[in-house]
Amino acid sequence: MSSRYATADSSTIGIAWAALVAYSLVVCALHFGGLEYEIYTAIWWWDLLTHSLSGFGVAAWLCFVRFTPFEPTHLIALPLAVVAIGAGFEVYEYLFKDFYVEWTLAFYAVDTVLDLILDGVGALVFALWYAGRRRDDVTGATQS
Repeated sequence: MSSRYATADSSTIGIAWAALVAYSLVVCALHFGGLEYEIYTAIWWWDLLTHSLSGFGVAAWLCFVRFTPFEPTHLIALPLAVVAIGAGFEVYEYLFKDFYVEWTLAFYAVDTVLDLILDGVGALVFALWYAGRRRDDVTGATQS
């Protein structure tokens, strides 16, 4: 076992992997279901929901595979990394948007900014939650 997981037992790591996979599948289902059933156009906030949930999930993946052990500087680095990944996806989306949308450049620019903000907000919510959880784990361990 890698030293970066030294504080967790193998069953905890297995549960974390399973939870990440399950969460990812749910977010993918929401996204692709939204495309297939035109929920994105029917419910104005669907894009906001999927981007914030995606930001949370990508932050969880990054935290698990890269930002372990979690440090206070990761509260800034993790959301920035998620926004960078989101920016890459937005470039991809822009290049291939003609397959599924016909937006003006101005509308697309606003959508992109909102998407990246929500990616970052989702990541920040995860980072704050995880930092609080880690703090509680450390506090609980020292009080025992």
